[in-house]
Amino acid sequence: MSGRILSIQSHVVQGYVGNKSATFPLQVLGFEVDAINSVQFSNHTGYGSWKGTIMNSTELVCDPVLGDNGKMYVPKELVPIYAKEVVKVADILTPNQYEAELLTGMKIASEEDAVRVIDHFHKEGVKIVVLSSTDLGSDDELISFASIATDGKHEMYRITIPCIRDTFTGTGDLFAALFLAWTSKTDNNVKVSLEKTQASLQAVLKRTMEHAKSVAPSGAKLYPRYLELRLVQSMDIFLSPPEMCKASRIR
Repeated sequence: MSGRILSIQSHVVQGYVGNKSATFPLQVLGFEVDAINSVQFSNHTGYGSWKGTIMNSTELVCDPVLGDNGKMYVPKELVPIYAKEVVKVADILTPNQYEAELLTGMKIASEEDAVRVIDHFHKEGVKIVVLSSTDLGSDDELISFASIATDGKHEMYRITIPCIRDTFTGTGDLFAALFLAWTSKTDNNVKVSLEKTQASLQAVLKRTMEHAKSVAPSGAKLYPRYLELRLVQSMDIFLSPPEMCKASRIR
């Protein structure tokens, strides 16, 4: 199954975030992608310096990214707009833990908290909710949740994934693109979609880390230029994700 996707995200000349992170995997999986770039930057902001332009409010309504790891990417004044206006018109929502807490005003300190946050989004009208990553696992693990509540069906799953202690950029964009693709291909089977999305993402991160260590000077810090996602080199992963992540049903 394939289709056409309108992707409204940021764009960088060098590296992989926003539309640069999302478009190629979607095309590999058979989707036509119409991309609207909310910003045109030389590189992502993790480098510390960049140049480019930002579309103004007469050109674009919103950019869906809020933040991660306790840092906001958008002005805090936009959070209520996302929470009150954007969420309720979404069919699929894929926030990370920080974004979910911002949108709901609820802290996630346990699996029960995660379930309450997901149920909140369902009550707002969102059919499929995914917490792409939470720090509820052990020191070397993260936990992700996916839930569907539509057509009388309500299922919720959790999956444990390795925690790689380095800073990658564009992973949320890649996650959202892959999850959208797999829900379309599996007729909204959130278990399979979560498994294939996380397996693909983890495999890309592993390949990226291996490359970074091979090109960085021995013992040197892995700066952002070494950690750009190896997307083009991971086409095989997108086409056939490794069977490495299994989700368990919790409701």
